Amino acid sequence: MDTQGTIYLSSSLASNLGLPLEPTINIRSGSRVIATRLVIKPDVNETYMLSPELNRALYISNRNKLQLRYDNEAGMLHIGPVIGIFSTGIPNNNEFADDSIQAELVYLSSIGRSLPAEIYVFTPAHIDWKHQIVRGFNYQPMGERQGIWSSRLYPLPDVVYDRIGSRTSESRLLVKSTKKRLMSLPYLKYFNHSFLNKWQVYRLLVTNSQLQPHLPETKLLNANNLEEMLQKYSTLFLKPSNGSLGRGIIRVTNGPRLKFTAYKRRTTHGIVGNHLELLSKTRPFRDGKPYIIQQGINLITYKQSLFDIRIIYQKNGRGEWQVAKKFVRVAPKGSSISNLSSGGWAEKLDRVFKNLYRGNAHKIAEQNHRINTMCHMVATTLEAEGHCIYGELGLDIGIDNDNFPWLIEVNSKPRKRTKTRFSQRIVRNSFKRPLEYAIYLAGFKSKTRKYKN
Repeated sequence: MDTQGTIYLSSSLASNLGLPLEPTINIRSGSRVIATRLVIKPDVNETYMLSPELNRALYISNRNKLQLRYDNEAGMLHIGPVIGIFSTGIPNNNEFADDSIQAELVYLSSIGRSLPAEIYVFTPAHIDWKHQIVRGFNYQPMGERQGIWSSRLYPLPDVVYDRIGSRTSESRLLVKSTKKRLMSLPYLKYFNHSFLNKWQVYRLLVTNSQLQPHLPETKLLNANNLEEMLQKYSTLFLKPSNGSLGRGIIRVTNGPRLKFTAYKRRTTHGIVGNHLELLSKTRPFRDGKPYIIQQGINLITYKQSLFDIRIIYQKNGRGEWQVAKKFVRVAPKGSSISNLSSGGWAEKLDRVFKNLYRGNAHKIAEQNHRINTMCHMVATTLEAEGHCIYGELGLDIGIDNDNFPWLIEVNSKPRKRTKTRFSQRIVRNSFKRPLEYAIYLAGFKSKTRKYKN
């Protein structure tokens, strides 16, 4: 490999990094590796400088934001981190909702400017595989609700934070092939790589004996399984294995005749005589998609409405799981679906627990501890058994009439609003934390020491 440019390091910094004293060294920025000349200068201060030629070769525009480390395993210097937020497009509408993909990307781009890293949004269409570079985008505000996306060339990133916004987008051939190619790069780490399949998640989580009591029994939908589950439970939920936002769910109530309620574009009710007739009558709602059967839980209510608890569970800048955000989603009266997109409304968890437990601080603390423990078991089991990296998860938790918590669903792409009537600081941190985790995953720190020029 021919050398390009020069890196100048003080003897103090070279010693602290543990560099081998060789005339040349490999240096990596993101996925791009360059051989360069190494010059050590006597100096007690920790300083380094890149020649203009090396800056250009590494596609670095603002060295002051970046950190330097020596990767002993790879035997090269590493300047970074470079974080890529993966999307299918760069939405640029004049008006956009607070929970839209555009709002999320704009907010992430804004937060990225405050962190010690090169952070950009990129799409499959802008990658130059031959040179390991990509056209990345950052949002430049021009007013309170206006701005433009500016772009420049970056190295392919150290870490990819996948924010593909829908299962439809994720299924596109270009997206799938790009993702596969990115994940095969030798130095690149990738987290939250795909939406989750409910059946696969259940099969992974049920391997944890401590989690099993918190998991509603789940089977693939077919005639035999449906007949078996109807013999065991008074209520069942039929759910699309790859569904989101509460769409396509069918609630089945057992009895002399089977009653069902299908939630799709509109709510539809029906009564059938047996499980075979149920399969036939609900076929139009299922659209030929794979479904699961999930045990129904007798959930407690809040103000006579069913509810679940949404937990945004994230890794921080030290790679540790923590509860980032928690709130209650209350279903409209008479409905079993609490998703905000289906007419549900949000409430503070503290307020709901104080109402349910009559202000008993011990009971509230005990339930919160139980829920936190369950969240940690879900996240660690999902990673260990699925052999994937996650930086955040959305967990939906229900509480039954005996005050026992159940895991209703796990979401690897939780949609987050950029505005709230509750704490804006919590909202900001819930967007910032995955970027801090990405910095950690790249081998760096979110708060960095300053190098002298």
